Formats: sequence, C-alpha cells, structure tokens
Amino acid sequence: MSAEKIKCSSCGKEQNANQYYISESPFNSATGKLSVCKSCLQNEFQKDKDNLKNVQNILRMIDRPFVYDLWVSAVNESESKKKSAGNVLGTYMKNIGMKDYKSKTWADSEFDFEEEQEYTTQLLLAKSTEDISKDDIDELMQFWGRGLDVEDYIWLQNEYIDFTNRYECDSKGMELLINEICLTRLDIRKRRENGEKVDQQQKTLQDLLGSSNLKPVQETGASGVEQESFGTLIKKYENERPIPEPEPRWKDPDKIGKYIKVFFLGHLSRMLGLKNQYSEEYWEEMNKHTVEEPVAEEEDRENDLT
Repeated sequence: MSAEKIKCSSCGKEQNANQYYISESPFNSATGKLSVCKSCLQNEFQKDKDNLKNVQNILRMIDRPFVYDLWVSAVNESESKKKSAGNVLGTYMKNIGMKDYKSKTWADSEFDFEEEQEYTTQLLLAKSTEDISKDDIDELMQFWGRGLDVEDYIWLQNEYIDFTNRYECDSKGMELLINEICLTRLDIRKRRENGEKVDQQQKTLQDLLGSSNLKPVQETGASGVEQESFGTLIKKYENERPIPEPEPRWKDPDKIGKYIKVFFLGHLSRMLGLKNQYSEEYWEEMNKHTVEEPVAEEEDRENDLT
C-alpha cells in the first residue's frame, strides 16, 4: 500500500498512500484511505483554523467524527510539541485514528456547545487587536450571532453605530432592519473579496433599505421635510449628536455676550449692591475707561509735606 499511488479528489495529484489518512468508510474500501490528501485538508483548515465551524465542516465532508474533548487535547498536544506546532488538524486526525474512534463517522460526533462558545470567545480574545473584554465579545456574539471573526464583530458594531447616528432608530423593527443591513453589507464585502457574485445580496440590501426608508430617494424626501423646521434639526442634533463646545475664538466673536454680562447684568448687580461675577467684570471694564484727573506737581509736594 505504501508504494501505491492514489489520486487526490481535490488537487488531482497522484501521491503515495502515506499522504492520505486511513478511512474505514465503505466508500473508501478500495484504498482504505480518504480520497483527499493531507495537504489539501491542511490547506482548507488553514483558511480559518481558529473557527470550530470550519473544522467541523471539514470533518463532516470527509465523514469523520468531531469530538470536542479530543479536539482540545489535539490543540494542547500540538502547542506542547515544536514539531507538530500549528498542525492541530494532523494531531486530531492521528487521535481519531485510534482504536476507539477508528470506525466512527460524522454521525458519532460529540459536541459541547457551551464549551465551544467559551473556546471561540477565548480565541477571539487572543486574536483581538482591540481593547475588548470577554464581556464585550459575549455581548457582540449575542447581538450579531456566533461564528464571526473579531474583526467582523468590530466592523459590524461600528457600521451599526454609524447608521444609528445618522438615522432615527426609535423602534425594535428599525433596529432589526439596520442589523440585517449591516450583516448583508458584511456578506457582500466577504463575497467580493472571494471574487463571488453579489447580485442577489445587493437586491436583498436594496429591499432592506427600502423597508427602512433609507434609500437615497427616500432619504432626500425625509430630509426636505425635516429641514422645514429648524427646531426639529436642533432637537435632532442635541438628542443624537450633542453640539460640542466651540473654540474660544468662536464663543463670542461679536462680543454680544460680553456686553450683556458687563453692561446689563453687571450694572444691574451694582445698582442692587450685589457682589458677584458680573459686578466684578463690570468694575474691571469701567476701570479700563476711567480717566483719573491729573494732579499738579506742586500739589503733590504740598501733600507730601503735610
């Protein structure tokens, strides 16, 4: 068997039998090996090695079981050995080739969904380049769903915040529509990166935008109605995007505020005999414009002598 050549059903190359994992499936009885070579399986695994869903999809396609405890053991074993570091899938395939698991298929898989979620969360934390806590990631997973990379969660959350800052989101229905819009946009981005067509996804996006009245033509009409009332705009800015403090040079360029504080509030405080900020500003301003009567030198000398 070691000298026999087997053609890989994925890459199409003929390779020695030792380049294939053992299989007891009746569909591989002629060779006793999987129809896909180790290199192709490893390449597929490396595309998304930190995603358990990807691992499970590979095992399902080759009809081999996924056993969560064995997978964790394979991860720990590969990390402890320099030679097998990074080859987690190869270590796992070796483990399920043992006597107890040799004849098992995908139908014999053993899942632990709570542990898998915790495992995925830890991987996201390890991969994350942002300052995100475990609670933050758990919250993002609850809102957006499981199985995404941390970069995807961050992109989705930023996109969602951008939408809700630009448009009014005051109902559960609107929140769900914006959620679906963000997920559809992420799907389009990923498909384009893979060179896939996005016609159907774009149609879905247009339908979602139409349902939420966020199409450009709908947005223009809504903006026109909104601009009829200046008070409505002020309310929106104050509620959704609070107006920041202006720069010092723009706070009172015409000095109107100063005139009111000094010559109205300050003068009123002086008349009422109040000592406060306005009365102090009033006297400071008055001193600038007060002219003292000059005193003759002789009078100064007389005053000095007396």
